[in-house]
Amino acid sequence: MDYLEASPRSKVAFIAITILLSFLTIYMVYQRLFHPLAKYPGPLLASLSNGWKGYYIYKLSLHEQLLNAHIKYGPVIRVGPNDLHFWGADAISPIYKSGRQMAKTEFYDGFTAFKPNLFGGRDEDIHALRRRQLSHGFSQASIWKMEPLIEGQMKILIEKLEKLAQNQEVFDFKHLIAFYVFDILGEVAFGRSFNTQISEVAPEIPAISDHILLSSLLGTFPFRFFFKSIIPMLPIPRLRQLIESRGKLKETCADCVKTRRQQASTNRLDLMQHLLEAKDPETGAKLTDLEINSEAIAGSHSTSGSLSLLFWHLLHDDQALKRVDDEIRDTLGDLPDDKISYPIKGLESSLNYTGVCIQESFRISPVFTMCLWRRVLNPGGVDIDGYNIPQNTNVSISNYALHHNPKTWGADTEDFLPERFLEAGGKTMANNLLPFSIGHRMCIGKHLAMTNIWKTLTTLINKFDFHPVSAERRVEMESSGIGEMRGPFLCTVTMKH
Repeated sequence: MDYLEASPRSKVAFIAITILLSFLTIYMVYQRLFHPLAKYPGPLLASLSNGWKGYYIYKLSLHEQLLNAHIKYGPVIRVGPNDLHFWGADAISPIYKSGRQMAKTEFYDGFTAFKPNLFGGRDEDIHALRRRQLSHGFSQASIWKMEPLIEGQMKILIEKLEKLAQNQEVFDFKHLIAFYVFDILGEVAFGRSFNTQISEVAPEIPAISDHILLSSLLGTFPFRFFFKSIIPMLPIPRLRQLIESRGKLKETCADCVKTRRQQASTNRLDLMQHLLEAKDPETGAKLTDLEINSEAIAGSHSTSGSLSLLFWHLLHDDQALKRVDDEIRDTLGDLPDDKISYPIKGLESSLNYTGVCIQESFRISPVFTMCLWRRVLNPGGVDIDGYNIPQNTNVSISNYALHHNPKTWGADTEDFLPERFLEAGGKTMANNLLPFSIGHRMCIGKHLAMTNIWKTLTTLINKFDFHPVSAERRVEMESSGIGEMRGPFLCTVTMKH
């Protein structure tokens, strides 16, 4: 049957299909040949749709795919219809140190659970206000005052490790650290411990991971509010679980804030108290409950991921571990019986080799792998790493790809070599690490994270010997934007004293 003999309904369908195919053909030809970014190489699907990024975010492997794409295509790759991803360290400053000339993109809208927070907010004036309100609470001086809260949780961790050593039990070091850090997060950010070290049950930990995954997916696709509304109707249980996890996390945050509000005035020194008391030093404006909820939910498991990976690298490198152990013992001495941990003051400045081991772990296994997208606003475009990038292009450079660029780090990027930071050029290399981002949007929680890492590493290395069960020399990561070690980290432990 030819077109003239077809029914009216068939004719309409034929015309609709023809129009659709014509539109798709024109779209593909434009994207591949005439779009301002058509000259940049990259995966074919990525030039046509954000689905390429979204798929690998969902598979928790976008960081690996970006690195592989750079190895295949070169220093600048097209990873979306309007998105360019850079590999070289020279791209850092023009992207992340250019202030308001490089605006945050709609990607960050996906992270709004209550109201836009310090990380997800795109309005620069509101960001500046929020930064002023929170800066005191997150300062190093304030974090020092919270050391007793951290040490209370470390005492529980040490007691658990002593029991594991006595019984010679095999345990998952990754889970142990996750419970410990989550209870610290509860103590300092939510105003109460979640007691997960005791119960060894923490449904909030996977809920935080789900929240980050959902946020990254929502931020990647257009029409995110429509996409969010149809997720519960899709026949994909995992996507529905992400929505449910975010809801549970919101309830937890709201309950913590409400409970603290109802308490009588307290002298407890923690971030929740700072959030409740925070005000703009210029205007006196305070945070609303919704704004406090938004900042509380921004806390994540990045510190536990970093600690687990740091211990993995050290426990699989006998020479580096011995140097760290000797440096701690020779510089700080053994911990007295009446001390839980080493005080944070002076640790970083006095333990040089331990510090470069932390840097090398940040380099080879950065847990914050998220693409922090910025949009070029300058009408004349901007020069990035030798390329003139046109206005309205989205640009990014992510940690994992940057930290594995042989042009910056040498051919041994897959090897754990802390000594690279002690050699000539080591200081320049250190400046190319971005564990907490850079510029005026740098992570405000840096001091808290580093305090946890330094105190935990030095104390546990001094008191215990850890013995990995697996002889595997490589560790793999999975990441929705904030990553962790893939699989368990099985160990046994013995006491040193």
